[in-house]
Amino acid sequence: MYKLSILEEIILFLIHRYKGERTIQGIMYLLKGKQSAQIIQDSHFYHVTSFFGLFHFLTHQNMQEIINGLVFKGYITQSETKNIYLVNKNGQSYLENQKLQFKEFKYLNGLRFSSIQKIFWKRFSLFFQTVSHLNMNLKYFRAVIQEHDIQEWVKKEILNFRGNKNEIIKHFYEELHGILKNLSDEDALLFVNRLSGANSYGMTLEQIATENKESVEKIYLKSIDILHHIITILNEHKNDYPFLSKFIKGENSTNITTTSVETKRLFNDGKTIQEIAAIRHLKVSTIEDHIVENVLSNHHFPIEQFITTQQFTLIKNKINELNTRKLKIIKEALLHEVTYFQIRITLARMGDLHGPK
Repeated sequence: MYKLSILEEIILFLIHRYKGERTIQGIMYLLKGKQSAQIIQDSHFYHVTSFFGLFHFLTHQNMQEIINGLVFKGYITQSETKNIYLVNKNGQSYLENQKLQFKEFKYLNGLRFSSIQKIFWKRFSLFFQTVSHLNMNLKYFRAVIQEHDIQEWVKKEILNFRGNKNEIIKHFYEELHGILKNLSDEDALLFVNRLSGANSYGMTLEQIATENKESVEKIYLKSIDILHHIITILNEHKNDYPFLSKFIKGENSTNITTTSVETKRLFNDGKTIQEIAAIRHLKVSTIEDHIVENVLSNHHFPIEQFITTQQFTLIKNKINELNTRKLKIIKEALLHEVTYFQIRITLARMGDLHGPK
C-alpha cells in the first residue's frame, strides 16, 4: 500500500465525501477557497467546510498531477463522466485503515477563518516586530509586511493606545503569553519561531520542517491549525483578550459572499426574488444562489416564502432515503413536483439542522 502525502490524503478523502457527485474542479475550487455560491454550498452539503481555502495556491496542473498519482497508486478510478473520479476498494481501505495525517489538526475551519487568518497573521507579525523594536528603543527597521493597509492598521493601533510605550509592550506580551498557554508547547514554539523580532528573523516553514524532520505540507497545515485555534480563542473569549481581539476585528467570515449580503438587505426590505434581480441587474438564478447562501449562514433566515412545510418534509425525506446531494436525482425521484431551488433551500436548511460532520 502506497503511503500518501497529507494533500493526497485530503483529496482522496474529499473524493470519497463527494461520492462522484462533483467534478475534480469542484474539489480544487473548495481547496482554493473560490468565493462562489456553489462551492460554499457544497462545503456545507458534504460537511467539508474545514478544508475551504486551505490550499489557495493550488493550480490545475498540481491537481491533475495528484489525481494521476492517485489513479496510478490504485486508490481512485475515473467514472464514465469526464473529470469525476470515485474511490475504489483500495482507496476505501486506505481511508479506513491508515491514520490520516490531517485528522490530528482539530481546529481547522477554512470556511470560517481562511480570510481572517491571513489578515490576523499579517497584523500580528508586524505588530510583534514593531513592539519588539520599541522595546529596544529602535526606531527604524525593515517591516516584515510591506502592505500599506497592514502598516497603517498597526500604526493606528499603537498611536491610539491609551498609555506609554512600556504599557503597550506589557499589555501586548501579557495577552500573548495568556494565548500561548492555551496551546501545546510544540504549537506555541512553532508560532513564536515564525515571528521576527528586533534581533532575529522568523523561521520559514521550510526551515521549521527541516528542523522537525516533517514535510513542508504538514508544517504549513499545522501553522494554519494553530492560527485557527488562536482565532477561536479570541472569538470566544474577547473579554479576556481585549487587545489581541482587535487583530480580528473588521474581518468578516467567508461563510457568505459580499454580493449575497446586498441581496439579503433587499429581501429584508420586502423585495421578491424577481424584484431583486431587476434592481441588481442580475439573473433570477444568481439571486437564488444568494438566498441559499443566506439560509446556510443563518439558521433563522426565513424560507417560508420559497417552500411550504409539506414540500420541505417531502424533499428532506427523499434526500435521506436516496442518500445523495445530486439535485437532478432528487428532482427526478420527486417526479419534478419541486424546483431545483426548493431542493437547494432544503439542503441548506438541513445543513443547519445537522451541523458540520
